[in-house]
Amino acid sequence: MHPYYFFRYPRPGPYSPPSGFQHFPANYQGFYHPVYFYRTFPGVDPEMFMSSAKKMEVIMRDASTLLVNMAESRKFSYDLMSAAQQSKMSEVERMIKSTGISQIPSVSYTPDGLSLHFESEKEDNVKCCDLTLKLRWM
Repeated sequence: MHPYYFFRYPRPGPYSPPSGFQHFPANYQGFYHPVYFYRTFPGVDPEMFMSSAKKMEVIMRDASTLLVNMAESRKFSYDLMSAAQQSKMSEVERMIKSTGISQIPSVSYTPDGLSLHFESEKEDNVKCCDLTLKLRWM
């Protein structure tokens, strides 16, 4: 250990500094004094946060509608799953649009699952929120 570090870190029990080293008063030599950095935060403006929450409500409603169709209609689920496994992208998108949702997700799939990615419209080239659903069938 470097000889100047003895005063910075706590030690169990008594610890005497090396002989001849008395640069600091005795009450500073046995423990470390933390330095606190205080940050100033910008003022809070919840407008964008509230706007994101409103847009997310729409996305969640569409995702919920789509999930209800998948959960309650065996034929819809079977057709969607078979089209996805056969990589029929246009058929999968057509089936998703047929549910009546306003936000059409981007769809990606593998042989064992389906991923639906919902995004909000960009406002001033800033994307506020998105939602990804990953569903497995194997």
